[in-house]
This record gives sequence, C-alpha cells and structure tokens, in this order.
Amino acid sequence: MRQCREVSSRRRVPRTKITVPAPPADLVSRPRLLTVLEATTEAAMVFVGAPAGFGKTVLLAEWARRQDRGAVAWLSADADDNDDRLFWSAVLEALGGCGRLPEGNPLRELIVPDAPSADLAFLAEVADALDALPAPVVLVLDAAQEITSPDPWHGLRALVRHQPAGLCLAIASRREPPLPLGRARLADRLVEVGAARLRFTADEADALFAAADAAVPRDEVAPLVARTGGWPAGLRLAAASVARHGSLREFDTGQDSGVLAYLTDEVLAPFTPAQRELLRTINICDELPAGLAPVLSGRADAEAMLHELGEPATRVVDSDGAPPHHRVTPLLRTYLRSELQRRAPDRARTLHAAAARWFAGHDRPAPALLHSVRAGDPARVGELLREHAVALFLAGEHHVLRLALAVFEGRRMPAGPLAALISAALCLESAETSAAGLQLASAEAAWPARPATELTVLRQLAYSRLAQVDGTPARIRRAAEEIDERLAEGTGLGGLAILHRAGVLLTRDRARETLVRLLGTAESLRQDFTVAQCLTRLAELAGRDGDYRVMETLARRAEVRRPRENSLRSLQGAQANALLSYGALLRGEPAECLKHAKETRLLVGDAPARAARDLRLLSETLRGAAEFELGSWHAGLRRMRRARTRLGTGRACPTGYAALCAVLEQRAALRLGAAAQARDTVRWALPILAGSGELLLMRARTQLRLGRHHAASTVLRSLADDDVPMELEWAAIEASLVGVQAALAAGARERAARLLDDALRTAEPTGVRFPFVFAPAELIGFLTSRLGGLGAGERFAGEILSVRRRLRTPPIPAPLTERERSVLRLLPTQRSIDEIAQDLTVSPNTVKTHVRGIYAKLDVRSRRDAVAIAQKRGLLDTEVADFTV
Repeated sequence: MRQCREVSSRRRVPRTKITVPAPPADLVSRPRLLTVLEATTEAAMVFVGAPAGFGKTVLLAEWARRQDRGAVAWLSADADDNDDRLFWSAVLEALGGCGRLPEGNPLRELIVPDAPSADLAFLAEVADALDALPAPVVLVLDAAQEITSPDPWHGLRALVRHQPAGLCLAIASRREPPLPLGRARLADRLVEVGAARLRFTADEADALFAAADAAVPRDEVAPLVARTGGWPAGLRLAAASVARHGSLREFDTGQDSGVLAYLTDEVLAPFTPAQRELLRTINICDELPAGLAPVLSGRADAEAMLHELGEPATRVVDSDGAPPHHRVTPLLRTYLRSELQRRAPDRARTLHAAAARWFAGHDRPAPALLHSVRAGDPARVGELLREHAVALFLAGEHHVLRLALAVFEGRRMPAGPLAALISAALCLESAETSAAGLQLASAEAAWPARPATELTVLRQLAYSRLAQVDGTPARIRRAAEEIDERLAEGTGLGGLAILHRAGVLLTRDRARETLVRLLGTAESLRQDFTVAQCLTRLAELAGRDGDYRVMETLARRAEVRRPRENSLRSLQGAQANALLSYGALLRGEPAECLKHAKETRLLVGDAPARAARDLRLLSETLRGAAEFELGSWHAGLRRMRRARTRLGTGRACPTGYAALCAVLEQRAALRLGAAAQARDTVRWALPILAGSGELLLMRARTQLRLGRHHAASTVLRSLADDDVPMELEWAAIEASLVGVQAALAAGARERAARLLDDALRTAEPTGVRFPFVFAPAELIGFLTSRLGGLGAGERFAGEILSVRRRLRTPPIPAPLTERERSVLRLLPTQRSIDEIAQDLTVSPNTVKTHVRGIYAKLDVRSRRDAVAIAQKRGLLDTEVADFTV
C-alpha cells in the first residue's frame, strides 16, 4: 500500500474548499426537501440538479449541518479541479476531515499518484478504505458542472462502480454528471431533487421575504411566485429590490440595475455570444411556437440553439394540446425586453412587425394583433380589428382588444361602429357604464345605412348587456326580447344571443338545459368568454337550487376561464369569486371565504353600476361574516352593517342577495348582543323579502334571543306547516338548528334530537357545515352527546366537529345588556358616577353595578381601559335595544 507519514505528495487545498458553507442570513428551511434527502440510508448516490440560482448549495449545506457530526465530507468544485491530482487531493482532504474516519484509516495518508483517475490500484485502495468504515460517509461534490475534464469523472465512475458500502456520493450540478445515474435509478439507489422540487412555494417565498425583511404584501406573494416560476434566485432578487426601492415596481418593470447585473453575470454569462443574441431577439414574444425563432433571428439553427439553453433562460411549455413551445422565463424576458426597448427601439418595432406577420400567417389573430400594436402599425391594427374583433371578444382576448382600441384614442381617424361596439362591450364587462354609453353613442353616430348582420346583432347584445349591468328587471326583459336569435345564428354571436335571452326569458329548468348545450358548443369553438359566462350562470342556478358543491365546481371553472388582465375590473370574475366565497363559508371555511370576498371586491371596484353595487353588498357581507367567525366579531359586524347602509335606503337588490345578507348579519348581531343592528337589518329586508321563509327564520331567532323559546318554536312550526318559500335552501338547516336550541331551552330533548337529525340529514348531501360549525356551545354540546347514536349522520357530525376543532376560534364574549351599553356610551364623557346616574335617571348604585358588569365582560379594571377596549371593538356605536320584529 502506498503510504507515507507526510502527505506532501498531495496538492495543497484551501480549507474553504472543503468546509460546509455557512447558512445565508435569509435562510428559509425547507423541510419538504430535507425529508427527501433524509431517505439516503439505502442510496448510493444523491443528485441535486437544477440551473443556476435554484438553491442547490443552500439545500445541501443545510442537510449536511443536520447530519451526525463528522458524517459529511464537503468539496466545493471549481475550475482547478480539472487538474486530476488536485481533484483527488481535495477529495482525500475532505474525507480526512470526517469524524467517522478512524485515525488509522489509509485515506488519511494515501499518496495521490500523477494520474489518479487512471490508476486502478489507487482507486481500489480508496474503495477498500471506504468499505472499512464503521458507518457510511456522505461525500458532497458541490458545483460539479465546473469539472469539465473527463479525467476526474472517469475516476469517480470507477469508484462508484465498486459501490463501497461506506460511501454515499451527493452531487449538486447545473447539468447531469457523466456518472451511471441510470443504473442507480433502476436499482432504486438514487435520490433526486430537480428544479421542479426546488422551486419555492408561496409559503416558502413568504418566509423568505420575512427573513429578508422585505415588505411584500401577502396578496402579492403568489403572483410573484408565478412570475418568477418559483426560481429561488429570482425571489431573492425581488426581496433585495423591495429593500432598495420600497416596492416591487422597479423589479416588475425591468428597471432594477442590481437584478440586471445578476442576470447578466449569472444567467447570460455561460452562453455564447450567438446564444445571448438569440435570447435578446426572441424575448419580444411571450411565447415562441416552433418555426418563429428562425424568422426573428435569421438563423436556421435557432431551434437547435433553443433546446441547448434551458432554465433559467428558457422553458418548454405545453398548452391545450398544442405542440410544446419555448418561452423565455418571465423575469429574464422582462429585463431583456426593457433593455432592448431602451437601447434599440427601432429594432424592437421591426421584430414585433415580423412576429405579427408570422402569427397572422399561422391563423393566430390575438398575438398578431398584439405585436402589431407593439410595432406601432395602426393601419395593420385596424385591419386585424375589422377581421377578428368579434372572434377575439368571444375568445376572451379582452386585454389585447383594449390595447388595440387604445391605438385609436386621440388620433384623427374614426374607429367605426364595430370598434365602438366592441369597446362598449369591454366597458360593460368592467361595469364602466358611462364609458359604454359614450361608445354606444359613437356607434350610433357612425351607423351605416345598410349595416352588416354581425353589426346589428352586436348592437342588440350591447344594449342587452347594458340593461343587465345597470337596468331594472323590466328593462332587462325588454332588451332580451329585442335580441333576434335567428339573425344571430350565422354571425358567431349566436351563442351569446342565446345566453342573454336564456337567463331572462326561460324558466330555471329550461335555462339550465339551454346553458348546458351552449356550454358544450362554446367549449368546442374555444369561445372562452362565452364559456365563462355560461359557467357563471349555471353556478348561480345551482346555488339557487341548493346544489352548493356543483355551484363551487362551476364557479372554479368559470374563474379559470375569465380574461386575465392587470388591474382591470371584471363583473364575470367578481360573480364567480362571490360564489366561491359563498361556497367556502357554507363549507365552514371562513379563511377561504375571506380570500375570495377580497378578490371579489377588487374585481368589482367602485363602479356605480347596479350590478357592481349588488356585488359589493354581497362580497362585503360575506367578508364581514368570515371575519366574525374568525374572531373579529365587532369588525365583522361593522363591515356587514356598512355594506348594507352604503347600498342606500329604498334601493332594491336581488332577492337572493338580500336574503343572504340579512340572514348573516342578523345572526351575527344577535349573537353579539347588537340588538338595534339586528332590528335594522330586518327592517331593511322587509320590503325585499316580504312573504319569505327567511323573515320567519329571523323572527324565530329574535324570540329565542329574548328567551321566548315557545314563541320561537311556534314561528318555526308555521314556517314548516305553511310551506313558506325560502330564497336560501340552506336556511332550512339553520331553522332546524334554531328549533333545536328552542327545544333544549324548553327541556324537550326528544324534539331537539329529532330536529338535529333532520338538520344533519338535510345538510350532508349539500356539504353545508356553516350553521353547525359556528353554532352556540350548547348546541355543539348536544351534538357531541349524541355521537354514536346519529346513524347515517354520524360521519357528517364527525366532519363538523373536526372542522370546529381545527378552526379553534375563541368563544364570543358575553354580550352587554342594554343598560350596560347605555352606561358604556357615557364613560368617555368623563362624567362622574352621580352625573351618569342623573342622565339615565337611575341611582348611583345601579350605575356602579352596571360598571362592574362592563369591567367583568370586557376583562378590564379601569374606566380608561374599558373605553379603549370599547373603541377597539366598536361598542360605542349608538344603538337602542329592541328585539321586536
């Protein structure tokens, strides 16, 4: 055996090269990946493979620090390791630093020959020494792509071929190393972590921003992860940009010089000049179908070059059954595009014009129109609009249409009636009724003597949509009746004409059948806008029928299909999100309800149109209900009241909306002891819900809250016996549970059990858990006591209790009595106890009793603290107790 007491025959290796790197300041631990790496007990190799910036080194270093002391040998590869002797000297030095290597192990004194990778005796001695170890050692070879010489890889292959029991080789590289990974995969002895696993999730990105002290709003994290593709380096660049500039604006617009420098030095530097030039050329396109790259670059080998680039420069994307296409990754595309526009705007326009011609020649009107706009060619934009505007509108390409129509704003050229009608239709989908009216007037002013059939139908549909968005029911019906379906049949607008009429002129069952047929046709024609409208209408019908699971499924499909436009209002998107918010609340998921309610509010904006007002009422009420159930009782109740009062007195809204809002708000108000708000809610609902079962439900609740359980039961019996219609199918479940509470209060446990069984039997098929999950403690106690005897409702009861335990919302505080509220309202005035007693015409001792009750219920010890808590909870609003309905 070739040994010597001194190891001077080895090349000198810097200690930093064989030391596990320290964790970065903004380290985000990734347990889901560490768990994968921990499965190396039986593995011969670990391969962490991904392009630059995916956090390979950080992950392996964290994993190495978690191993037993002395179990990991670390080697950071660099260009010097192409020297075979230096590489093996570094390997032996790294292994020699392992605590698991005994003092007498030959690896500590093994001489490195002149050509170690070709010296089979040397490699055999290394393998034998590793085999003799009492426990395996992990040898981490980081940045392995730096080793381009075949010699070190030849030696590693020979070593791995022996598969010494004392070695696990872990490789981190930007590309797959020339090692027998295939054989290891086949033998199930390879652990792999690729780019897909290394991408950050939204939660991991959120943790990164918190660690980096970057103020990125929570609702912007998921879209940012989507824009960067979860690329860890991209997200770290975003965090650094926010720290420098205070927002994501510079990062998102390609103006951050620090980000550009990183992309230039780390992403573009490894490429050849020809590859970099190709990237600068093709970045004008959001997607690059096969055949376009050679046209833009003028290179016949452009397609082959694209396949060589890979992440984080380009990705191959599959879409809708079409052939895979390349795409420059969004972050790099943003910066390359910004640089091209800044340095060579004329060249950018030329490239856009070439792309527009290519897309037009391949029957792709949407990208053809988009690139014509970016090329600054208004004549070509006008031609494409005249030929494809209607088809693009139906396909949901609204963003492209808006950009194209904006080309004519301020120009001395008439847009024509078609462009004006399309513009009006786009405005209506954003609830911009005033702008839509101006566009309709412009269309009327330019109306031809002999309009084309398509133009006539489009005008009918525009006026019908205007009525839907901001008209009375009578006006909506008249506008729908004026649509000529036969005239629309051959124009491509026939489906939209059917859609407009079906929801107004047909019965619910006929409308559903018609919409289902129309949905199939629209999907086959790829008319995404029509598809989204159909799905939203069908979801609304399902909700009215009590098919809440179907409602959510259809609403999710509609949400996926809606046009994606930056910061743009969308009535259809708002409607779909409102249904998703409603469904989440009924399932007993208030956090999800809150998320969709916020999205609804953003999509509907502050537009004054009737449909927008109605959706604001609905979304804010759902948001308030979710906040209430999550423990922000007073804030949630205030939000619900504010939504209702902002709608205005005497202003009607859809009956279903009114029923939902009234039932939710009155329920919360009664539970919190806000008597006057409960009364006002019912008064508001009376003219809209006259004769409905929801009014009887609210009356029964009021009687129960007053302690009149017999009166509550009488009201509920009249609700059942008289078969009073209800707008909300799930309200019958709520009524049964109110009956359970009334029966328990009367000591009638058998009736309570019967009503509870009815409620569970009705709720289970629909998945409605809300009335149970957030029921008062006494009802939950009764439900729990009956476990084991619920029969078919046993499983559903288990689900309810499981959701309730998971949410862990705190109990609602004891409500203040009306006298306590009267005293509380006077506490901020600094009046003395005697003065308060005089104002309320009671004795000072009575006031003191009320003050003690206030302190106990608010959990405070002083007048100042009581006022502070009351202000925080919104308890100082002027309210008068009156539970009469």
